[in-house]
Amino acid sequence: MNPTQQATAAPVDDAPRVESIGEIVVFVDGYADPTGIMEFAGVLAQEYDAHLTGVFMRPAPAVTPPEMFVRGTGIPNVIEARQAEVERIEADHRALFDDIVRRNALGSEWRSVPYFSSDAGVHARYADLAVVARPDPAVQTAGPPGLVESLVLTSGRPVIVVPPHSTASRLSRILVGWNAGREATRAVADALPLLVRAAAVEVLIIDPERGPAGHGQEPGADIARYLARHGAHVEVRRLSSDGEDVGRLLLSQAAAFGADLLVMGAYGHARLNELIFGGVTRTALHDAGLPVLMSR
Repeated sequence: MNPTQQATAAPVDDAPRVESIGEIVVFVDGYADPTGIMEFAGVLAQEYDAHLTGVFMRPAPAVTPPEMFVRGTGIPNVIEARQAEVERIEADHRALFDDIVRRNALGSEWRSVPYFSSDAGVHARYADLAVVARPDPAVQTAGPPGLVESLVLTSGRPVIVVPPHSTASRLSRILVGWNAGREATRAVADALPLLVRAAAVEVLIIDPERGPAGHGQEPGADIARYLARHGAHVEVRRLSSDGEDVGRLLLSQAAAFGADLLVMGAYGHARLNELIFGGVTRTALHDAGLPVLMSR
């Protein structure tokens, strides 16, 4: 890897402040343990004095193999038992949500949507920020297949994807994956309320000579100036991948920086019911060990 190049910009004292976050929506899986993602969303909402909406995705009632052979009058009993289980799961999740809301003194709302709901993304469109858990491969999911990908590509809102077993933390150190493209620009704009409050922001540019023609004479200088004028404490780091996978390099640099959040543009498209991502986006979406804010 080539030697690291750095450039630093000092915050502007009289910089205009961006509008804060007023509405956060968190999507809650009906099977996975929701504690981590709810606590994460609660801490975030408390910091910004934001309203928190919980969207519970009701799991389809599971039926055991013996129950599949039930006949006659036993069928209603099976349906009732499965429905009662779903209601118990929702009651437990709602109790946890209410406790987090109470501890953080938040305004809140709880919504319940059915499994395979086609309008899950609608709940994100009327929020400033959506929070969703990345499915754990070891745990059955109750959310619609491709929910995370669909929210990122079609909701039109910034989405924080939280990895399994993540714990709540303040977003004090933020790494921005920057390539001067439209998607990255949108991600930075969407993340401004978070960036200006962070103790440290690092803008990482990998192989600037291969990116869009928007870097300017000194890659990173313009985005650093923009963020500094909004009050962010920002540093720019330029690296050469030297043939290393860019997505993996991005994640390793996030770990080296001690980042609490990775901000990046999502590159891909949805067509014919297919959600297709580019390699860097796919790596970050599926392998990141920290929350990732994605926009497109």
